[in-house]
Amino acid sequence: YQRRVHGGHGGYEEVTDPKTFFEYGKKSKRMVVAFYRPTTWRCEIIDKNMEQLAPRHVEARFIKINAEKSPFLCERLHIFMIPSIVLVIDGKTEHTIQGLDEFGGDDFPLDTFEAVLAHHKVIHPP
Repeated sequence: YQRRVHGGHGGYEEVTDPKTFFEYGKKSKRMVVAFYRPTTWRCEIIDKNMEQLAPRHVEARFIKINAEKSPFLCERLHIFMIPSIVLVIDGKTEHTIQGLDEFGGDDFPLDTFEAVLAHHKVIHPP
């Protein structure tokens, strides 16, 4: 547990360059990656949930990437809707959640967010 917290797990941080993203992908077995745009209010909903879940699920690394400043990653990971959450397991994109529909719309509880991520096996079930 302690090693994971020091390895960036347990927090929620912004990644600004592709090199760091790929390094994290090699070091972390599981990653939850939120692609956001500062002008998209729904991204604040994702941010709030990611910040609350990260300390509870140190088995995954939680990061966010500004889509406007990361065109290479957006193209590489086929991001065309904001917000999008890319679920990475063992260095591979296992699933991409586009928008908020998978959570049931704009107004969803943290439990729903957690259950969807657990369903895709990027975090352990609650």
